[in-house]
Parts: sequence; C-alpha cells; structure tokens
Amino acid sequence: MRAIKSMKAAAILLCVLLLTGCWDKIEIEDRLFVLSIGVDSVELAEKKASKDKYTLSFVSPVVDQIKEGPGPAFRTYKTVDNSIIMSLSQLLERFSKKQFFGHTRNIFFGEDVLKDEKLLKEILDGISRYHEFHNSMYAYIVPGRAEEVFKVKPMYDKLLAPYIAGIIENSDYTSKVIKLTLSDMIIMLENQKGGLVIPRINPGKEEVKISGAGVLKDYKLIGYLDDQETSVYNWLTDKAKGGDIAVEYKGISTVFRHFDFDRKIELSKVENGNIYLNYIMETEGSIEEFMIGKEILDNVLLKEISREVEKRIENEGEKLIKKFQQEFKADLIGARDYLSKYQPKLYKTIEKDYEKFFIDSIVIEVTANVSIRRVGLIK
Repeated sequence: MRAIKSMKAAAILLCVLLLTGCWDKIEIEDRLFVLSIGVDSVELAEKKASKDKYTLSFVSPVVDQIKEGPGPAFRTYKTVDNSIIMSLSQLLERFSKKQFFGHTRNIFFGEDVLKDEKLLKEILDGISRYHEFHNSMYAYIVPGRAEEVFKVKPMYDKLLAPYIAGIIENSDYTSKVIKLTLSDMIIMLENQKGGLVIPRINPGKEEVKISGAGVLKDYKLIGYLDDQETSVYNWLTDKAKGGDIAVEYKGISTVFRHFDFDRKIELSKVENGNIYLNYIMETEGSIEEFMIGKEILDNVLLKEISREVEKRIENEGEKLIKKFQQEFKADLIGARDYLSKYQPKLYKTIEKDYEKFFIDSIVIEVTANVSIRRVGLIK
C-alpha cells in the first residue's frame, strides 16, 4: 500500500515539474508585437551619426483600437543606425515594452537597399543571425521607400500586416503573385550567386497592389518584371498553381482558368557546342468565359481553344526566356539547377563559364500541353 502511495506521490511531483508557465516571464501586455518590418537606406536628414546606414520601421497593433476604437489600429516606430542589433537596442531604450517578433508577417525592402550590394549583404546577415526573427515572414521590394507602405490605411481591414500577407497568400489562385519567404530569399540568393526575383508591392492611399517583381543579379537590383511576365516566371520556375490565361479564338475573347500547372525540363540534345533544353508545361483547367449563344461542348472546338492557350504559353515563355538571357543576362529560370542535378557531367564542362554559356549557347524551347476539363455552367 505504501509503495502505491509513494508511486502516486512521485507521479504527481513529476507532473508538477513538467508544468511550466511563460518561459521568458514576460506578460503579454508588456510585449510590443511587431507585425511588419521595413528596411530603407538612411536619408541625409535622418542621419544622427556619419556611420548610420539605414532605417528600420516597425509596425505594431494598438490593441484597444483594433475592434471598436476610432483611432488607428497600428503604429509605426522607426530607428536609424548602422546595424540590426543596434537598431533593435534603440527600441529597448525608447519603449517600456519588449518587442516580440513571433507574429511578424512581412519584411519590406526599399529599392535603394536592393541597389546596394554591400548594404543588402550586411542587412541579410544581421536579420538571418538574430535569434528572435523567424524566416517565414514574406519578403517584398517597394519602389521608393519601404516606409511608404506603413502610411496605407486599408479600406476593408483594420490591421495592415494581415491584409498584405493575405494578398500574397492568394498566389495559390493567381499566378501573377509570387510568394517569397525571407528564408527562401536568403537561400535563393546564395544558390543563384546573388540572383533573385522578389515580389513588388506598390502602396496606395487605402490599398496596396502586389504587382510585378524585382530582378536582382549579383545582389543588385537590375530591373523589373511586369504582371504578365511575373505570371510567366511562375510557369517557368514551376511555382504556378491557379491562374487565368486569356486568348482570342475567332474574334471571341475567352479565358482558360488553370487549377494545376506543372513544369519539367528535359535535355533535347547537345549539338555544335550548344545545349538544347525543352521546358514542358502541362496544365489543366476550365473555360470560364466564351460567348452566350455559342455552342462550346464540341471536341474539335475545345481542341482548337486548347491549342490557342498552348501557343500563348509557348510564346510568352520563350519571350521571357530571351529577356533573362539577353537583357538581364542571368539564369533565374532553373536551367542551371536542372543541369547541375540531372546532367552533372555536362554541367561540369561549362560550370566555370556558365553565365556566358547561358547567354550564348543554351537554347530553350517551350512546349505546352493544355487539357480543358470543364466549360462552366451551361443550360
């Protein structure tokens, strides 16, 4: 009997030891929840010391205003310094609350930051090393200054950060939006030797628009993609899921909506010093728009519309490939990745001069296979 009581007492004691409260002993009302971060190069008027390099802007919610308050639902805090740690220390010196980054949804980079290789490398190093940041926040480029985003007063949302994060998560339904986390950004920059395609966000008065993307080479911004090119970039890099493709068929505008989009790469041949690759696009979806009174349940008609969609994918794909080869002179479309993984012997022969080889001697053809599965509601 005593043995049983002793076992029960030991079990209770063990349970008590395993029960823990808040590990850092900071009450929730004493936290400053940072929902978004903006990074800009420092302006001359903001400089407090000659060594200051950039400004960090932080957005946190005003809890008592979120539901029913007449005032703003979020506030912005700004620091100016030359390192991440020193900037964060400024918040501790100015506010009684301890900042918390567990719910940070977005990080915005001003255009000037992405034009400065040294500054960008320093910022990313500090951000990736700081133990309180998490790398699943979404990353964006802002034409102009990142802090302009925090001046937006969303029309239908109280909080700015969830509103913007919600738009980027619509990438499952529209191929014109790129979803890029901070972790993916850092990994891609390392793997692509400073190359990156990052979504562009344009702030307005009451809304933002995620439109197009910035293109980086050697850790520097070299240009932009527009909306359509961003969609094609998602096709070429196997990142597209849902989306719409508009085509003309015998003078009638029709829309093909794809709910699945796959890309694979095949080596066609190596000939006369050139490498020929085939980007094979396979997608299926539905016809969402045609013309009332026109019969669409016809196999010949559907095949003809499918071919129009295929030609659109092939033409747009090859056009953007040429832009990466001739204008950007950067392989950000997966050719290097394919060759290094699946054709390693061939890749070793061109690895040292790969950039020049990509521009002059890699020929890429796009082949599309489109299947129309549905035609919407009909009588």
